[in-house]
Amino acid sequence: MDSIADLKWMLLPFLACLVLSIKHVYLGIHVISRKVIFVDLALAQIAALGATYAATLGYDPYGDSLKVSLFSLAFTFLGAGAFAVARMRREKVPQEAFIGIIYAAATAASILILSKSATGGEDLKHMLVGDLLLVSSESVRNVAILYAFIGVFHIIFRKKFLAISMDPEAAEASGIHVRFWDILFYMSFGVVITKSVSVVGVLLVFSYLVVPAVIAQMWQSSVSGRLILGWGVAILASGAGIVWSNFADYPTGPAVVVMLSFILILSSLIYFIRNSDSRLKSMFQIGVTGLFLVLFFVGLSQFKKVESVESGIRKSPVDLFLQELDEEDEAHLLDAVKHLGDMHDKRIVPALTGLLQKTTSEQMVEAIAEALGKQHDPNAISALRLAAKKNFDDFLKLTIASAQLQVGDPEGFLTLIAILHNEEAGFARQQAAEMLSQYSGKNFGYNAEKTVAENAAALNEMNKWWRQSGSRLKYDPQSGKYR
Repeated sequence: MDSIADLKWMLLPFLACLVLSIKHVYLGIHVISRKVIFVDLALAQIAALGATYAATLGYDPYGDSLKVSLFSLAFTFLGAGAFAVARMRREKVPQEAFIGIIYAAATAASILILSKSATGGEDLKHMLVGDLLLVSSESVRNVAILYAFIGVFHIIFRKKFLAISMDPEAAEASGIHVRFWDILFYMSFGVVITKSVSVVGVLLVFSYLVVPAVIAQMWQSSVSGRLILGWGVAILASGAGIVWSNFADYPTGPAVVVMLSFILILSSLIYFIRNSDSRLKSMFQIGVTGLFLVLFFVGLSQFKKVESVESGIRKSPVDLFLQELDEEDEAHLLDAVKHLGDMHDKRIVPALTGLLQKTTSEQMVEAIAEALGKQHDPNAISALRLAAKKNFDDFLKLTIASAQLQVGDPEGFLTLIAILHNEEAGFARQQAAEMLSQYSGKNFGYNAEKTVAENAAALNEMNKWWRQSGSRLKYDPQSGKYR
């Protein structure tokens, strides 16, 4: 049963990787041919700047996601035009230099805007890093549909796009308007990047664009050969990375990136040996280099920093972070709480619940609730119930309700239902409805776009369900639902 559950858990991330790799490998062939390796990083940052600018105009990245996406696309199209213009006939300055300058400027502008926001940095981080584990079937479907349209567009005009990527001088001599088709290419490229980055993050997107295309270019000379080999590499690395992250408990996105890098290194070594004048000599060189690297890292490991020692006993990381909970500086406290949430020790929950009961900072309450949720320890139930009854805003109560449900407290449903009864909760009502449906496995017909009065029937159904089943609900870790 566990293996079946693991397969179900890995299916959506793998499908997301499959959809991404199909389009990104093709675009990667263009990127490598054009020698604009970091264009996707620049376009991703420009898209982030567009979303950041939309936030300054009052748009919610979650509640107004479509409008924010349109801002990102508008900025991306502007960047696409800039990249097309930067491609000179007689190139005195490499186009990659202009790409780097645009990337740095977009990053700096985003940081300046977000420096005045308390949570903007986290929003930008999520946009650039993403989370492959949280990808939904709806996201995969939407990405697949979008990429299908972009794919049809590229199939129709493939000869022109390939001509200006492989040999722009010959394309211009044949009468193709290189600047015009460059703009169209970068605009379609920008649409793909903007959507991809919001789903899985720039790190994985960049790797899918570059690594399979580099490997394919080593071994294949034709475009079709490069596509087939690139797709094979991307699919193999995706499957291996997801399985590895599952069984070794590593973050999924970085695990896929590392697997792509491993295949690239292996391919490069084989290519080096196969194309050298003396294969025996090349294998000897590789062996010596490998031995040097092993000795290098073993040597560095001898300089490991000695942890602080008290009474002859070296303190563990948990001890050090628990000690930080006694400090008054909130920044240190938040850092300690965040790290403790990712650790496992029987002392963590009592320490965090004690801090939760005495803190008056809403930021601290949010951090502690998130950390307690990760612990999945029923001993946190009492403190979380007390926090849920305090006069916090609805978004903070959402975090508390999520923690309650994760530690096995069915009263988290009551916290969510209270939010759904609040007319002023706004977008928090939509998130509360989704969370309630996720953990209960039931659809009560609640529509957050309607008023509380218009949702009276759905709220009555929830209240009735709670009265009849609330006291008997138990959390099922395998399904992630309460039964």
